[in-house]
Amino acid sequence: MINGCLGNCLTCGKCGRFTILDSFDAGTADIEPRAGYGLAVDLGTTSVVLALIDLETGRTLARHSFMNPQRAYGPDVISRIHAANGGALPTLQASVAEALQDGIRHLLDSQSVRHLEDTVIACNTVMAHLLLGISCESLGVYPFKPAYRLRDAYNLHESGGSVRIVPWLSTFVGGDITAGLLYALPRGARRFLLMDLGTNGELALYDHGKLTVTSTAAGSAFEGSGRAGGTSKILDDLAALIRRGLVDEAGLLKDESVFSQKEIRDLQLAKSAIRTGVEILGANDLDAVYLAGGIGQAIDPESAAVTGLLPSGLVPLVHALGNTSLGGAARLLLSPQKAWEELRALPENCTEINLAAHPRFQELFMKYMSFE
Repeated sequence: MINGCLGNCLTCGKCGRFTILDSFDAGTADIEPRAGYGLAVDLGTTSVVLALIDLETGRTLARHSFMNPQRAYGPDVISRIHAANGGALPTLQASVAEALQDGIRHLLDSQSVRHLEDTVIACNTVMAHLLLGISCESLGVYPFKPAYRLRDAYNLHESGGSVRIVPWLSTFVGGDITAGLLYALPRGARRFLLMDLGTNGELALYDHGKLTVTSTAAGSAFEGSGRAGGTSKILDDLAALIRRGLVDEAGLLKDESVFSQKEIRDLQLAKSAIRTGVEILGANDLDAVYLAGGIGQAIDPESAAVTGLLPSGLVPLVHALGNTSLGGAARLLLSPQKAWEELRALPENCTEINLAAHPRFQELFMKYMSFE
């Protein structure tokens, strides 16, 4: 942990405690050794994480992270879609491409590596469009569908080798979730829920090879970016107030020393949207619930249940997996045949649910607004 740490990696981006995996154990069971070095990349909306991997041994040699410079155009994908469609697409592409090249150069120099055999980039659908300089026009208007398909490989940096981008499942369920599923699959659960709780909450239910996905706007409520402790503290504090009766069932706050009423309202909206998605997916009879990313790493399952973010029955099944996007990209490097075969099967058996259009959305959303 760095000096003066606020305990909130989502704000700082310098400490790897939540955003960088220490190991990529998902790939070791079926590693396909080959000579040379590979690069796994998690190109996030907020931060970018790189991992240099020895393809012969599967060992992670070095890691590097930096804040996504596109943040100057807004903190979320919607603001960047608007910026790109307003004429800023070339600048958005150049900024992240240059930062990525600088990061790669820094990482390779640290290990005296001059050539990469393979690079895998996991990112959401909008980040993929912006990285490639592809128009985002179709992403910002109904029916919000990508107008392009990814090529098999690209030549995006000067260090050689092919660059592959993990394909998206839909506009709002991107390649970072695809990679996360690949990271989770070797753990053996046959029916599991993968949850990535960012500004855009993404949920994927895997059921014996069949996949159902959805997404919902959660805003920045879970990030706790303005308070010490960040995500974990914000849910723990809220759970404590609920237990003490200082937040009633309707969300009325009796003591504003910890939260403002607006913060409570934002958390109500966010947790209700996520919980509604969980219920509509039919997330029962699960083997596991996997929480992805820095927010998932920080969440205490008991606090999540008290606040109503998760059903209490799921608490024993919860496992925080850390940066599943980076882990999935690493697995694709280390197991290029088996993992890519699994990847190709995911879209073929995938159903997307539009929560807002679901007949039970309003009913369930109002139900889970309450703090029971």
